Amino acid sequence: MVAELTVILVIISTVTFVYLKSSVIKAFVLLINVIVSAAVAFAYFETLGRIIIGYDLVIAWALPASLIVIFALTLAILNAIGGKLAPADIYLSEFADKIIRSLIAAFVGFAIAGVILTAVALMPLSTGLPYERFSPNVTRFTEPDKQLILNADGFITAVSSWLSRGSLSGQKSFAVFHPDFLNEIYLDRIGTDSQNPPVAGSSAVSVTAAWGSDTDLVSSSDNQSLNERGRPIIVKAVTEGSFTMSQVRLISKPAGFDNDYTGTAEVAWPIGYITTGNAVDKKNLSEKATMRQLDFVFYITPGTVPVMLQYKLNADPAEFKLTSNPQAPPPAPAPAPTQQ
Repeated sequence: MVAELTVILVIISTVTFVYLKSSVIKAFVLLINVIVSAAVAFAYFETLGRIIIGYDLVIAWALPASLIVIFALTLAILNAIGGKLAPADIYLSEFADKIIRSLIAAFVGFAIAGVILTAVALMPLSTGLPYERFSPNVTRFTEPDKQLILNADGFITAVSSWLSRGSLSGQKSFAVFHPDFLNEIYLDRIGTDSQNPPVAGSSAVSVTAAWGSDTDLVSSSDNQSLNERGRPIIVKAVTEGSFTMSQVRLISKPAGFDNDYTGTAEVAWPIGYITTGNAVDKKNLSEKATMRQLDFVFYITPGTVPVMLQYKLNADPAEFKLTSNPQAPPPAPAPAPTQQ
């Protein structure tokens, strides 16, 4: 309710401002500037956030603050440039002019609301704010438990992701490092508390080895074969501090493009971790773990290759290459009982 109301209020405010103060051309330029500013903000907010965190300043708020600051500054600069370079306005009939301005302004407000909602989702707040996208007891990732009818945050993150692999692409695409950004940041907040913050140190995760399983994996609880879709990948990782399973992500690229961080990628969350041999202790995404070293089990799409493991919000991703199965090291020590 709060999120939907926020979208409506931002749209009404923007339409009112554009209706009273702007023109058709200026409104259209504003729309382009907002979308470009959002793409720039999503591309660089982590870089600025890590700099702020490095100075031990507002650690939990560094990322959302960085997103808002970069978006606002970029938009201000682009609007200043657009105001000087915009061509003469197109004058239509008074009725048509008002309708077109209002429609463009509604899209502008929709995009701005998306940035605001995404920034709030990055804040260390209750999982119900700005809306509860996932249940606090989420088991597996399939689809979000809730999405907005006025899906402003989904729209702006999707557009920014598309631009990052197209007209605004660089050597490292936002779409590769965050292929499912909204779900990522909402899942990252599941189970967070004073002992399990949503952020971590820059070197909070490392990968010792990773390999594809050539044998069937079984559940340690009943010794039944796991009925999971995809290719099983085991990643032996060392992590810092306690975490929920939803705070660990595996990024995969299409085979042959695993050295290329442009384009698109896929994300997978762990189904659990190896205990002994080929036995997997299956875990819900909301369950916590405290072991520093675990053999995480992921299932990825056939034809893709895992390239990095991500941990919480701001830790540097651990890049790695798969080893052949005969070179795979023994499983990590059996973990201590998880804390609920």
